[in-house]
Amino acid sequence: SLNSFLAFLSVCESVLWLLKAQCLSACRRRKLHRVQHGQCSYTFILPEMESCQGGADQMSGTNVVQRDSPPADAEWSNQKLQHLESAMENNTQWLQKLENYIHQKTGMVHFQADAVHNQTATMLEIGTNLLTQTAEQTRKLNVVEAKVMNQTSRIAVQLLENSLSTNKLEKELLTQISEISKLQDKNSHLESKVLVLESKQRTELEDMRDEKERLQDLVKRQTAAIMALERQLRAASSNNSALQRQHQQLMKSVHTLIGMVSSGTGFSSNEQHFRDCAEAYKSGHNTSGVYHIYIRDMTEPTKVFCDMVTSGGGWTVFQRRANGNVNFQKGWKDYKLGFGDLSEEHWLGNEAVHLITSQAQYSLRVELKDWEENGAYALYDKFQLAGEKQQYRLLLGSYSGTAGQQSSLASNGTGFSTRDADNDKCVCKCALMMTGGWWFDACGLSNLNGIYYTVGHNIRKLNGIKCLIINPADQFWSQTG
Repeated sequence: SLNSFLAFLSVCESVLWLLKAQCLSACRRRKLHRVQHGQCSYTFILPEMESCQGGADQMSGTNVVQRDSPPADAEWSNQKLQHLESAMENNTQWLQKLENYIHQKTGMVHFQADAVHNQTATMLEIGTNLLTQTAEQTRKLNVVEAKVMNQTSRIAVQLLENSLSTNKLEKELLTQISEISKLQDKNSHLESKVLVLESKQRTELEDMRDEKERLQDLVKRQTAAIMALERQLRAASSNNSALQRQHQQLMKSVHTLIGMVSSGTGFSSNEQHFRDCAEAYKSGHNTSGVYHIYIRDMTEPTKVFCDMVTSGGGWTVFQRRANGNVNFQKGWKDYKLGFGDLSEEHWLGNEAVHLITSQAQYSLRVELKDWEENGAYALYDKFQLAGEKQQYRLLLGSYSGTAGQQSSLASNGTGFSTRDADNDKCVCKCALMMTGGWWFDACGLSNLNGIYYTVGHNIRKLNGIKCLIINPADQFWSQTG
């Protein structure tokens, strides 16, 4: 180290001064001096001379002639002193050079020590910064460690919960597996049954195919027979038409004969035969009441009520509502044959109306009257009912009258419906909803055969007598009762 080196230099100076003293006392023997300083040991070897004289001559560097006798003491002392002085000068010069070198080295050492001190301060500052950063990083790591520990604890709890859920799921899975095994057993049993049933079905299917072939052969034979019957029926129909024409001619002849007999035997005019009320009116009967008419193709007379007053008279009445004494909630057969009292409420019958309107061209008049005797009418210039096979379809001509600007009756071609025969154009059964029998179409705007409600009891009743009247101001109102 630097301090050790400086101590060594001071020791060297002390040694040099000591050499001077030792050289004066000992010249003949070789000197060896060792200096111990701290842990360092320094050894100095002194020059060895044969004798102080010889040594003096050799050190002076001059050739001395050996004398035969030793020199005197004074001369020897002078030589020795000169020799020591020259040696001292040489040593002094050497020490000066060494001291200069030591001073240079000491400056360099001080410079290096300053540099080392600066570097040490810089390193200390860097170390301090590093310690600060390390402490901050340690604090952050502690926070992160705490967070990690919390997260780890939460994860551990979740893992525990998941393990519990997994155990439950495993138990459920085992239960499901057992159920599946049971179902597989049942399925295998059912498959065996299905195989048995399939074999039976195949046998039955084959039998059915054979039966189908037999039925097809039978259908072919029946079709041929039906075609033959149709041909026979056509021939019979042609014969029947001829018979009908003959029957009509015979009926005309019978009517003629009856008229001739009546006129020849003096029968009264009330016993004359009329085919409708119009003929009776033309024959001079102008009193409204019940008359007998002879409808075409009918051998027995039919009783009808004739209106001989309204609009010129001669009207054959087939429906009348006055007081509600007759129940109009009837079935198809009743409306076909007719019911009620001819002098009061009644329905003449769809079959009779069909036969009457098939004789000639007729018109239809509907008379309406409320409880205050306010009346209105609807007139159709053409009126006809089709036969029962055509569901007694209604056929009407042009409309006129005081009951509004248009008709509230069903359109042409609408079939007649009752509670036991649904022929309307609605998915529901209008005859059950609206009651009675009528040409409902799609539960239309009129039903003159509904329930007869008295005054005050007809409010908000959909199943009563109803006829929509549209006034000139296009306002709708319902005449009920």
